[in-house]
Amino acid sequence: MRSRDDAGFTLIELAVAMSVMGFFTAIVATAIAQMYHTANQAEAVQSLQSRLNVVFERLDTEIRYAAAISRPGPGGDGRDAYVEYLNVNGGAQLCTELRLRGGVLQRRAWTSGETPSGGWSTLAGEITSSTPFTVSSNGNVRQQLRLTLTATFAAAGPAAGSHTTEFLFTALNSDASATTSNATVCTEGRTSP
Repeated sequence: MRSRDDAGFTLIELAVAMSVMGFFTAIVATAIAQMYHTANQAEAVQSLQSRLNVVFERLDTEIRYAAAISRPGPGGDGRDAYVEYLNVNGGAQLCTELRLRGGVLQRRAWTSGETPSGGWSTLAGEITSSTPFTVSSNGNVRQQLRLTLTATFAAAGPAAGSHTTEFLFTALNSDASATTSNATVCTEGRTSP
């Protein structure tokens, strides 16, 4: 007669053990896939924020010393959002226009009173916003330009998503208590798409 220890496993015991092992394997595989997804998404957000910070640093230098900021409005075709600001460098007045067109944030500059001759340079792509530019004043002392941008960091795939960032620039050389009309601040850019 054989002892019970030498009998082995029954088919039912083996099926139960395999089911339990399969269940735990599925849980572990799902957790690992979720960790990779979270890591990819965090990396994509970090990369996006880094690109937007480069845009911020470039614009901060210009807008910080702006003498005036125009009211934002639609572009020449009625659908692009734009804003213009004026910098005074010595005796030269330099106008700069920012616009959001087709998901691309663009910039161009020209001497005030002249027709813009330079092309547009791209600051960032894959950008959307219903109201990208807002001008206000901080207690009627200085004009402020708020940029609200939603950037897509992946169109498809496991790391797809978007991130909204707000930047606030204060024009230190502006005077918000003085009335700045759109007719006197860099209006040349609005007639040329």
